Amino acid sequence: MRHGRADGFAPGVRFWGSVVSKLSVVDLFVGCGGGSIGFARAGFHVAGAVEIEPRAAESYALNTGVMPLVADIRQVSAADLELGGDLTLLFGCPPCQSFTELRRGSALRTVQDEVRDSLPSEYLRLVAELRPRHLAFENVPGMVTGRGALELRRLVVGLEALGYAVVYDVLDAADFGVPQHRRRLLLMGSRCHGSSTAACPTHAPGEPVGLLPYQTVRSAIGNLRPVASGQADSLDSMHKARNHSELVIRRLEAVPEGGARMDLPKDLQLACHRDHRGHYDIYGRMWWDRPAPTLTSGCTNPTRGRFAHPTQNRGLTIREAALLQSFPMATRLAGGIEAMSLQVGNAVPPLLAERIGDEVAAAERRARASRASAVAS
Repeated sequence: MRHGRADGFAPGVRFWGSVVSKLSVVDLFVGCGGGSIGFARAGFHVAGAVEIEPRAAESYALNTGVMPLVADIRQVSAADLELGGDLTLLFGCPPCQSFTELRRGSALRTVQDEVRDSLPSEYLRLVAELRPRHLAFENVPGMVTGRGALELRRLVVGLEALGYAVVYDVLDAADFGVPQHRRRLLLMGSRCHGSSTAACPTHAPGEPVGLLPYQTVRSAIGNLRPVASGQADSLDSMHKARNHSELVIRRLEAVPEGGARMDLPKDLQLACHRDHRGHYDIYGRMWWDRPAPTLTSGCTNPTRGRFAHPTQNRGLTIREAALLQSFPMATRLAGGIEAMSLQVGNAVPPLLAERIGDEVAAAERRARASRASAVAS
């Protein structure tokens, strides 16, 4: 990766794949680095990374020791990435707000929405320029059945025209060991011997045969030290709770594990909620022994969803949110609470990226074995 050392930053733990690895990945829309961390764990050398938001790029550098190319993907070409040799995998997870099911029914569209809608075509352009052997594209389920369906179809047709065998499905990150239910579209493609590559689940609920049981909120954050509203763990500045008002704390005190705003007594309910149907997860507590619900940019604020600690009277800390996204304990983030919440909520879970990398690595081994067999015969 040739974007240079990020002076002043140092990785807490070495996650990077060896530069001599035969497996390479270019990671687009990298955010704070979840995808790159996962691919490195799967044995990939991260050969290039692009991120438009400077604060997220700063966090990426904190976690990898390398500053990504800070640029608008629409202005980035293959030449800017300065790759040396063939590319194994191109990964992209463009911002998805305009396709999300959370905005279903909204007729209001902005210039920013139009830009986001164009990002799948920018990913396709870079596939054509870079010609990776494999590709992976992750996004919201709304690209399958919602307003993004046309863009998904265009992407699939374009990839197939370039010679890629493509498969896609809506998957749950919990099925891959992430302690969080996070339904995402995962599209994978390959131009190796015309065979496609798909990620295979490793976990399932209950006591599954042949798979591992789901990871839970307890398994992810149960060993962290308790902190109160507005307080931080003296040994970990990211394990700090928002400073909630007395009224918010009183509401949380009235909500049991797994409960939410419907459990509040009438005198603690918001007037706008008393006859309102919907938004049932507001002031919601997570369950200890289930995966967390989907984390969003509001993941540390219990007024934004089911983001309260299972038993402590506060919202999640940034450290807890990061662990529920499967980030390693050594992860560091730049910015204030809002910026860090946004970075965590928008991140690709590292463990999901690692599973994708494992599947691509397995496909590469099969391709090499096939070539060796053909030569021998």
